[in-house]
Amino acid sequence: MQIRIEYRDSPVRTPITPWVHRGVDGGYYRSTVFDPPRPRPVHGKGYPVWFVDHRGRSLVFASPEEIAHVIDVLSRKILPSSRELGQPYMAVNSHWLSRLHASFKPWKVRQELVKRLQNYPAA
Repeated sequence: MQIRIEYRDSPVRTPITPWVHRGVDGGYYRSTVFDPPRPRPVHGKGYPVWFVDHRGRSLVFASPEEIAHVIDVLSRKILPSSRELGQPYMAVNSHWLSRLHASFKPWKVRQELVKRLQNYPAA
C-alpha cells in the first residue's frame, strides 16, 4: 500500500467529494461555495490530489477533509450502510462506500489503510 500526491491544473472531484464538501449556495454540481471549503491550489504546482494504491486499485482524495472522513468510516469494525451514513440521494448505490472496491474492504486491509492515512503528513 502506497500513498502519493500529485498536482492538477483544475480542481478534482472524487467519489468522496460530494459527501464531504456540501454545496452551500445550491446543489452540489451548481455550487460555487462549499462547507468545508474545497482546497485552493498550491502556488506553482496546482490542486493537490492524494492517491492510495493497493493491489492495482487506487483511492483518490481531493482534500485532507476527505481523508479524515474515510478514516472515520473505514476505521469502524463493521462498515455502516449507505443509509446509516445519511445518504440524501435516492439511489443508495451512489454512495462512495457502496462503490469501494472489494480489495479495500477486509478488516485487516482497512486497519492498514487507516494507519497509513493517519500517519501521512499531509493528512
